Amino acid sequence: MKKILLICTISILLSNCTEKQKEDISSNLKPIATLSEYLIESGYTKVQMEKEKSGHLHLKGKINGVDANFILDTGAGVTIIETKRKNKFNMKSRAAQSTGTGAGGANLRMEDSGNNTIEIGSIKIENQKLTLMNLNHVNNAFNSLGIKETDGIIGADILSDNEAIIDYNNLILYLKESR
Repeated sequence: MKKILLICTISILLSNCTEKQKEDISSNLKPIATLSEYLIESGYTKVQMEKEKSGHLHLKGKINGVDANFILDTGAGVTIIETKRKNKFNMKSRAAQSTGTGAGGANLRMEDSGNNTIEIGSIKIENQKLTLMNLNHVNNAFNSLGIKETDGIIGADILSDNEAIIDYNNLILYLKESR
């Protein structure tokens, strides 16, 4: 009988401790209502995008302090700037060792440009290497659809370095300052 009483007493004490721990944990948790709130609390910046008639996601930013129009391309390995915009964005460049390919273009001459500043939303990326490439094939297609030409393509380099999260439903790009 003493053993049963001892086991019951221990069980009651343990169950009270568990309930107390649950209360302590839940009282410290702050409810977060939306994904956006959670990401902003986690250090992300919100960048609004627009969806073009072509289906491309368009966003605004700056290159070396000059306003720029970009499309977002998660399949592009690097960020590309239209070669003809080199002077507009005060970029210095040198011929790249390789050629580029993309939808509608192959063996395209590329130039490397280092030490650039690119801004997307409130994220400012210093000393960014950018690739210059002729984007006539992209801009000609945009012109035929009545879409404004793009200055460049934000690629996987910037997206991965800044831990990008894309909320496609709400057309929002979330970026974090790179470490």
